Amino acid sequence: RILKYVNCSHESYVFALVYMDRIIQRNPDFFICSLNIHRVLITSVMIAAKFYDDVYYNNSFYARVGGVSVKELNNLEVEFLFMINFSLYISAEEYERYRLELTSHSVQLSSSSSKQQAPASTIGNPH
Repeated sequence: RILKYVNCSHESYVFALVYMDRIIQRNPDFFICSLNIHRVLITSVMIAAKFYDDVYYNNSFYARVGGVSVKELNNLEVEFLFMINFSLYISAEEYERYRLELTSHSVQLSSSSSKQQAPASTIGNPH
């Protein structure tokens, strides 16, 4: 849903990943789980788009996409920024490290997915 509607740059998604990693590293009592992942993700993507992209949407748009109220998203944004100590800058080296790791995971998932789907194409084939 985020990918479909937000239309931010590919770089912003990498930034969002770095920001989520920073939250985890700097807040040892904070855990991302199925109950908070969509809030963490929409907040991180929104902050990344605001920081990196020249054009981005307002908070009410991100709130609609994320399925939360504007008031909640505004609060999440402030809390998120404090949790990462407003550390939004990402060096070229750090960006590249995360981008390569994300690409590597994507390739592994694609290859794993195609291997799982390969036998299905032989259904009905007697050979």
